[in-house]
Amino acid sequence: MTDLGMEDSGRYRCAVEINGGSDVIIERFQLSVTPGTPELYVDQQEVTEVEGGSVIVKCYYRNTGNRKWCKIRDSVQCVWENSGTTEGKSVTLQQTTDATRGNVLTVTMSGLKMENTGWYRCGVGDLMMPVHITVRQQTTTQSTSTMTSE
Repeated sequence: MTDLGMEDSGRYRCAVEINGGSDVIIERFQLSVTPGTPELYVDQQEVTEVEGGSVIVKCYYRNTGNRKWCKIRDSVQCVWENSGTTEGKSVTLQQTTDATRGNVLTVTMSGLKMENTGWYRCGVGDLMMPVHITVRQQTTTQSTSTMTSE
């Protein structure tokens, strides 16, 4: 959903077909569109990096509460306040202040593996912002040289 206006506020449903369409999951939610700067937002909701690399996600917020970075899967795994691991990957949370944007929670995930691909959430207090991380296989280039003798 893009370019939302206050008139788009209301109740919505999201349906997902799984198992080839034999199962359907329906979630109902309330959407409130308000004017002004959001209480919590990120610059990029989709980030791609190669295996072995690192990603940096910046979460900008105005609200208060515990800061966290969570991996969403069958269960939720969160790193709170400073640093820790999720799915065996080192995660660092750093709190800074930006002169124009306010509070910034910088999340760094290092040593990425293919299995780290998925949905994460940056959270402050009761608010959470989804971020999708895609880890791609690192491509290698091969060079061939030929030697001849005279």
